[in-house]
Amino acid sequence: MVGTMTLDEAYMADPVLAAARLVRRAGRWDAALAILGELDTPLARALRAETSTERYLWQLGDPAPALEAIAALDGTPLATLLTTELEYWRQLFKLDGEPYCGDPVSAFGSLRGAAELGGWPDFWHAVSIENLHGETEVAAKGYQAALESSVASGDILLESHAVRHIGAQALDAGDREEGLALLRLSYHQRAAIGTRPHTAAAAATLAGELGDTREAADLRGLVTRTAEDLGLTWLR
Repeated sequence: MVGTMTLDEAYMADPVLAAARLVRRAGRWDAALAILGELDTPLARALRAETSTERYLWQLGDPAPALEAIAALDGTPLATLLTTELEYWRQLFKLDGEPYCGDPVSAFGSLRGAAELGGWPDFWHAVSIENLHGETEVAAKGYQAALESSVASGDILLESHAVRHIGAQALDAGDREEGLALLRLSYHQRAAIGTRPHTAAAAATLAGELGDTREAADLRGLVTRTAEDLGLTWLR
């Protein structure tokens, strides 16, 4: 469920940003931040904040570096999105500490329509309203909106997130064939763009639906190895 905006064209136009972005997708957040170094441009600050926040959301270590990087964004829509992700995770996992912001559902909802964030606010609003408030029908519309936005913009990571949750809802509705097909699609989409943490999460979700099968066992083995290699706390 961890994902933020991707400024693919802008990032890839700069060799340093491109390298940091690709290393970040591999789950090597420290290395990505080292590549960015002291580079102080709006895009570098955005990527540094995304990377630091993503590292925390996967590893659940010290949130201070993420908060510091977000503060450097000076209250932009991206800063609000990342801060709200931290609060959503705090509530979802019932973590200690003071709230980072108000109600995440409302905060994500207020960001819908922010052009620079693409369909990510739609996704985060949907997942938060489903997991925190139990409103599955509202969430379904949000996942569909995120899917349409991701296809239009070519954001495969966002598409994989929307597809995964639409698949989960199909399974809950009793459509096993469609649900499993979508979970597999999400897994392959993430693998195709080289995002190791997200691929491991998709593998864990798919394995959980496959029961006592060879495929499930193979997937769980891959999840374990990736989680240990990258320090993915909540996948261990």
